[in-house]
Amino acid sequence: MDYSEMPYQEARKQAVKVLEDGYGDAVVLKDAHGYWVLYYLYGFQTPPPEAPPHWMEGPFPGEEGIRSPYEMQKFLEEQGDFTYLNDVD
Repeated sequence: MDYSEMPYQEARKQAVKVLEDGYGDAVVLKDAHGYWVLYYLYGFQTPPPEAPPHWMEGPFPGEEGIRSPYEMQKFLEEQGDFTYLNDVD
């Protein structure tokens, strides 16, 4: 499976680190190529277990350069994308 399609629940199980803030979760994975970050932008809510990531970055050689969900949300807005913040209620 491609990381860009990895459901939230599976990504959390494989995570080496998870960054959480009011904008969502950044799930950090590591493989032979480096670090990958999957962004699930659901605000303070837990993403649905089957939810695919809204955005993906990587590979990075190390953990430096990994953005928080807030930083990614702002980056996407600056690129002209509409908000990715989803409401699961």
